[in-house]
Amino acid sequence: MKTAEAPAHDSKTRTLICDIQRFSIHDGPGIRTTVFFKGCPLRCLWCQNPETLRFENELVFNLEKCIACGECVKVCVNKAIKFDRAPVLVWQNCKSCFVCAEACPSRAREPAGKEYSPEQLAIELLKDREFYIPEGGVTLSGGEPFSHVKYLLALLPVLKKDKIHVAVETCGHFNWEAAQPALDMIDLVLFDLKALNPELHEKLTGKDNQLILKNLRKLVESNKPHLVRIPVIPGMNDSEIELAAMAKFLKEDLKESEVQLLPYHRLGESKLKKLNTSQKSLGLSSMIEKDLKAKSEIFVSRGLKIIV
Repeated sequence: MKTAEAPAHDSKTRTLICDIQRFSIHDGPGIRTTVFFKGCPLRCLWCQNPETLRFENELVFNLEKCIACGECVKVCVNKAIKFDRAPVLVWQNCKSCFVCAEACPSRAREPAGKEYSPEQLAIELLKDREFYIPEGGVTLSGGEPFSHVKYLLALLPVLKKDKIHVAVETCGHFNWEAAQPALDMIDLVLFDLKALNPELHEKLTGKDNQLILKNLRKLVESNKPHLVRIPVIPGMNDSEIELAAMAKFLKEDLKESEVQLLPYHRLGESKLKKLNTSQKSLGLSSMIEKDLKAKSEIFVSRGLKIIV
């Protein structure tokens, strides 16, 4: 499963941001503003933010917002829209020029991302600084924030000058040496571990986990505040054998004392029909508390505290 690599970013260029989510309470301590960068090196089958996967911008079409006015058909020169009572996208013809989005009065068509310079993004984030007190802050998410290291090196000094607590959510697949200067300015790393078995990891995400495990070891050795998080996906990475292997690795190899389990939910699946994507609906039910508790016992029995 081949996945895209991050293009090079100049520190002064603008970067695509898919969303700025305010008043977040699940992306680190306190009340936070979470930034979703566009572009990720992995292709997790259950990705909750499929609009953030590609590094290039793309069209998002929300049929539920469409009022069938036909304005999009009039302006599309690529014949990417057919009209049969309601517009139908011919995705292979779409060039992501976004002319249709500009013409759409109901905003049924929009770019997945918006370009921000580091200065513009910092201004947006600092608008919420009064809500960050006493323990909140900014969380960089995505996509993969460390795919935009040079951009981060321009953004982070502005936030740190204002003494903003900065957390980052990462899949762990990044160049440690390149990211080191940015890591030095980050207060908390939320590190996702999808699977320990390398073949399983590649099957589920499109990449093996060699680099990810290497970076996790470096993170632990660096004494940087961090939390390992495991998304628990029914029928994929939640076998007792796999979870027990991850628990043993965290406790015995890395000497970790705690872990957070992230239960699978279906919120990301509603986005798939709005995108030109090969990602398929898994047809899984969201995990209930009883099922997650049973998985948690695998880690608790090996001496790990479960962070809720």
